[in-house]
Amino acid sequence: MPAPSFSITLEEHASFPSLRRDIPFTDAIWKVFPEVKLAAEEHSSGRIADLDNGHVSYQIISHIPGIYSDNPDNYRKANDEMADAIKKYPNRLGGFAALPMAHPDKAAAELERTVKDLGFFGALIDSHLEDGTHYDAERFWPVFETAERLDVPIYIHPAPYPETFVKERYSGNYPAGITLGLSTGAWGWHEDVGLHILKLFSAGLFTRFPKLKIIIGHMGEMLPMMIDRVQNIRLFSRDLGQNSFGDVWDRNIWVTSSGIFSVRTLEMLLKITKMDRVLYSIDTPFNKNLEGWNYLQELAEKSSLSKEDLDDFAFGNAKKLFKLDVELKKF
Repeated sequence: MPAPSFSITLEEHASFPSLRRDIPFTDAIWKVFPEVKLAAEEHSSGRIADLDNGHVSYQIISHIPGIYSDNPDNYRKANDEMADAIKKYPNRLGGFAALPMAHPDKAAAELERTVKDLGFFGALIDSHLEDGTHYDAERFWPVFETAERLDVPIYIHPAPYPETFVKERYSGNYPAGITLGLSTGAWGWHEDVGLHILKLFSAGLFTRFPKLKIIIGHMGEMLPMMIDRVQNIRLFSRDLGQNSFGDVWDRNIWVTSSGIFSVRTLEMLLKITKMDRVLYSIDTPFNKNLEGWNYLQELAEKSSLSKEDLDDFAFGNAKKLFKLDVELKKF
């Protein structure tokens, strides 16, 4: 069957001046792959041309993860810079806000401002603060309360660990580049987001905010294969006295494919996750839009998905989640 004529992607990063900062992880990437840095800083016609090359109808952009700043004004300025870029291409680009999560009340206020005043679709936040702190403590919950009230999702994205933690946990009898890979995209990032979701569940976040919408990437951040085991751990059912994690997965969690172009992994995910909760994403600029288009063609040729399911994955589910009311470009 033919590949979808439309697509929407939503884990797609960009760099704006007010949130640019030298950190070891991004510095290492920029040195090895300078074209990735250039792509992140491209917000105009070059970005649109790349969308066309990859058959992307609409892209929701977010700020490069892990650019920690202790100044909430930097987030406000960067979100305004993003909004200015989106205004030039309103039928092709949308936005996720960056939030100063170290200052939860200000983060909640910035989420409300960007949704109401700038038309953003929610926020993409790092999975932890710069020191590794997750958001299960209730001092962070004003952000989630605001998201539920505004009916917009929070995308929880991996972020670099402190260097001391990386060295202690991931270094070993192999080159430093392998340590970096193990602590990020090969394992550590996904383990961290999966753990974070379980901590939010265990803290009662989804009981307090039953309509909260959370998005996670990378085919579920290792959680799909562990859901049944989590539910069978008796400590959870004995001590929490709330909905099962499977209930929360079905009700509160959406999952993107970001950066994992695997037919079998998507089919595995769909054995655990409702079809309408699974969304296409590419993870640009770390992957190329053309890689995503090649993946959609491979799914059309080799996967067990029906045409209706493949269309929902490529664009239909995202259009519904974000209540997207634009005419999508057809390819």
